[in-house]
Amino acid sequence: MNKQYQRVLVTTPHPLLRLVCLGLVTFIFTLFSLELTRFGTLLAPLWFPTAIMMVAFYRHAGKMWPGIALACSFGNILASWMLFSWASINPTYTAINVIEAIIGAVLLRKLLPWYNPLQNLNDWIRLAIGSALVPPLVGGILMTLLIPGPEPLRNFIVWVLSESIGALALVPLGLLFKSHYLLRHRDPRLLLETLVTMAVTLALSWASITWLPWPFTCVIVLLMWSAVRLPRMEAFMVFLVTVMVVSLMIAHNPSALTTQHAGPMMNAPWLPFLMLLLPANVMTMVMYAFRAERKHITESEERFRNAMEYSAIGMALVSMEGQWLQANKALCNFLGYSQTELQSLTFQQLTWPEDLHTDLEQLEQLVNGEINTYTLEKRYYTRNGEVVWALLAVSVVRHADGSPLYFIAQIEDINDLKQTEWVNKRLMERITLANEAGGIGIWEWDLEPDIISWDKRMFELYEIPPHIKPTWQLWHERILPEDRAHAEQVLRDSLVSRLPFKLEFRIRVKEGVRHIRSLANRVLNKEGEVERLLGINMDMTEVKELNEALFQEKERLHITLDSIGEAVLCTDIDMNVTFMNPVAEKMSGWLQTEAIGQPILKVLHITFGERGQLMENIHSGDMSRSDIDQDVVLNCRTGGSFDIHY
Repeated sequence: MNKQYQRVLVTTPHPLLRLVCLGLVTFIFTLFSLELTRFGTLLAPLWFPTAIMMVAFYRHAGKMWPGIALACSFGNILASWMLFSWASINPTYTAINVIEAIIGAVLLRKLLPWYNPLQNLNDWIRLAIGSALVPPLVGGILMTLLIPGPEPLRNFIVWVLSESIGALALVPLGLLFKSHYLLRHRDPRLLLETLVTMAVTLALSWASITWLPWPFTCVIVLLMWSAVRLPRMEAFMVFLVTVMVVSLMIAHNPSALTTQHAGPMMNAPWLPFLMLLLPANVMTMVMYAFRAERKHITESEERFRNAMEYSAIGMALVSMEGQWLQANKALCNFLGYSQTELQSLTFQQLTWPEDLHTDLEQLEQLVNGEINTYTLEKRYYTRNGEVVWALLAVSVVRHADGSPLYFIAQIEDINDLKQTEWVNKRLMERITLANEAGGIGIWEWDLEPDIISWDKRMFELYEIPPHIKPTWQLWHERILPEDRAHAEQVLRDSLVSRLPFKLEFRIRVKEGVRHIRSLANRVLNKEGEVERLLGINMDMTEVKELNEALFQEKERLHITLDSIGEAVLCTDIDMNVTFMNPVAEKMSGWLQTEAIGQPILKVLHITFGERGQLMENIHSGDMSRSDIDQDVVLNCRTGGSFDIHY
């Protein structure tokens, strides 16, 4: 948008300047209208000031109306004074014009849309009623009642016709005019076409009035021609100028208005002008609606074409028989065919056989009008013979009579998504199986809305029906009273420190007590606060029972070893001491705490005989039979010796 255009849109003249310009325009058009009265009529046969005032009222706020009425009245009275005299000026006429303009402006505001008041023929009919029918009739009645004179019927008819013609000629142009419309004529083609059309219309109108026997027939044809050629506002401008020029020609040569039946023409001499404007206005609105509809269709087709061609997903037009009529680049790339190759195929040929029946069933429902659209995941063959997944959405375009024309298909590549979905499904199956095999339940706690979610295994662990909603209170009540304080403290410390936690507690179930180990991690929000906890619960009851049994067995073994009279030692595979009973401590002179981890031959000082050779290998498998049969002696660390049997 250039600076000049911006200035036209933003800058508005001062209200006083607008009133002065309005008064000047009214003055000029009043001079023109009153000039026509010089040719034999008491009242002006064409009257534009009321239409000017009506448009001004319509386009401005109510607070401006008094100023508008004064400015237009002043221009009206000034023009009357210049052509006639002060004595001939009747302010009642001006007052009636103001009343008409107010009535017309109010009606137009009620009947027409504000932004674009003339969009179709219906709007023009409302404009004609609101400006060229009701206000002139009200003004004619007021004039007849307030200003009595000779031939009241003729004066009434002339008044109504003059106001109606003026309104039809000027009000449409006044309502449509916007300052930025002038910038359209910077296009030389539109400006030249407007000027040439106006010049040809005026020239041929002058020729028809001068020489042809039925001149207004020719003028109507010319105005209809202008309506077809020009945009709406330019056409109304040609109508106004043509009416003004032809009216001046008729005023100078009234014989052009003579007809075979002169009676009606004596009472309504300017009636042909009304007949000129009505079909021309109607044709203008019809052509405007036609151009607007054609523009709308063109824009819609262009948008659809661009949307289809540059869409990231595949799009195609498909005939009723399944033939590909048109396909975009995304679809061609997806299937591996060129558009020409696709047009020689049908979608049935490219559809995986197992998916074709479902597709055709829904397609039949779409054609019969049972559904408006359908979506389906299906598989296609590519040009290379691969099978790919796609999400298909289909709608139908119909004739005005409802018969189907063609299908619009949207085909989105979901092959990677389906592969990922398959992998995720298998992974979830393995995770679920592992959790079930390990007796692991998964839970989640959203802290802010305070919502706790359990999986199926959690309900089984706590022996709670699945329809019951898990809550903090429910979890708290299931824990044995002696474990509750510790569990709450661990959980509270985890939330404060924002760290994961491990917790073991017991819960009450039907069979008694169940041992639970809970592991949880925290999920932080953007502020670094704990947003939710995600964790698992494991049933440790069997492990606990097994550990307890092993502990009891170990205790019994220790008691047994402590009570027997023989010395007993245990070693690891490296022959380092791991256990000694009290008898072994007494005989070796080593305490168990000192001996653990020491080589056994360091703890047991064994010789062959009391003064014999030191035993260097304790493994009986490495000793000869004669060595084993010899007497061996265990020398105590603190002194003394014991004859032993190894």
